[in-house]
Amino acid sequence: MRFTDEELALIQATFKGNEKLLKLMRKVFLPEYDPYAPLGQTVDLWMVLDIKGLDPQQAYLRMLSRNELIVHIEQQLLQLKALSLQTNETEKEKDERRKKDSTK
Repeated sequence: MRFTDEELALIQATFKGNEKLLKLMRKVFLPEYDPYAPLGQTVDLWMVLDIKGLDPQQAYLRMLSRNELIVHIEQQLLQLKALSLQTNETEKEKDERRKKDSTK
């Protein structure tokens, strides 16, 4: 995993149950997006790239790059949300859960 235990603990302490903070972060990084849309379900209100005067290939590359950036930011916010909801079991808790599962 790319995050250390300390970083995961910080993510959980910061973002667990804190949808408002994640939406605020989206508002900071994607200021023209609808701040009330659920994470991962944004409507693109940021279609203000000036592509007049560009050849079609340049215009296409700018739009593609912009869309990729938006998708990346949304995915990273969703990852923070998912990581914050992970449960951390101790080895003892894992053993107890496995014993319960094996008796069924």
